Amino acid sequence: MMTAADISQTSSTTSLATILRRYAGVGAALVALILFLSVTQENFLKYNNIMNILRTNSVMFVAAVGLTFVIISQGLDLSVGSMTALGGVFLAELLTSGVGAWPAIALTILACTFLGAVVNGGLIAYGGFNFFVVTLAMMQLLRGAALVISNGVPASTFMWDPVQWVGDGVVAGLPVPVVLAVLIGILGYAVMRWTRFGRSVYAVGGNETAARLAGINVKQVRVAVYGISAACAGVSAIMLTGRLTSSQPVSAALGLELSAAAAVLLGGASFSGGAGNIGGTAIGVLFLSVLANGITLAGVPSYWQGIATGAVLIAAIALDRIRAK
Repeated sequence: MMTAADISQTSSTTSLATILRRYAGVGAALVALILFLSVTQENFLKYNNIMNILRTNSVMFVAAVGLTFVIISQGLDLSVGSMTALGGVFLAELLTSGVGAWPAIALTILACTFLGAVVNGGLIAYGGFNFFVVTLAMMQLLRGAALVISNGVPASTFMWDPVQWVGDGVVAGLPVPVVLAVLIGILGYAVMRWTRFGRSVYAVGGNETAARLAGINVKQVRVAVYGISAACAGVSAIMLTGRLTSSQPVSAALGLELSAAAAVLLGGASFSGGAGNIGGTAIGVLFLSVLANGITLAGVPSYWQGIATGAVLIAAIALDRIRAK
């Protein structure tokens, strides 16, 4: 008969094996890429370049944290990039209309959260619509709204110091966007790892019927995860607007949803739901960030980054299928 110690040891061994199987591929690829760039690019390991990688990709990481909740629950949010663009436009409109910087920041996050929870989450959970159709429609609708509100013209936010501080400030020698990204990542990990809501997200993604029979309010969970995704997009909007010193309704966050989804899938999440975590998402974001930085340092034209991201997304989906088998 197995003792409690034997069961605990077996569980620990199984968990370790699962972690190694899930992250060995992308982890090994990340290490190999870092070693290759360290040898071939003399500027890669310099402090300024490392900080540039982290600062530039903090927006994608924050968006990916929110998307992790959605994908684990067996969904997908294609409106993340457009939500970020609209959030930047909404923030600029509030600022130029006389609203204070901090209230404008809070209102932007609340507005994005409301749109994500009520429209995306509401239509999917209570309306019975397919998540792909809803978020694809919202991707077009929100981007169009950003263009209509702004007339397609960027609005400067340079005069508002709090916005600039969030996007490009420094605290304790570290870029503020990086600090915010780390804090949001830790918060997301804690929620997924140690709260009842986090366990409910995994349950809904793993088996919706079983979760419902276990007493979990599946509809509320779905509304919540799309609200979280939109809230993270709102934070990303503020960070991006501050870094660019203006709203960018046309070019802001183009392709952000695909890059974030690729990072989440590379980090061990699955389209079939019920698997993944914020730590894995961080690894996926780091891989994409280092890859993009390596392409830039090598002098390769920037448009090749889109090809590389698309190839990585295909590889991530293939890896997801292999893990499922």
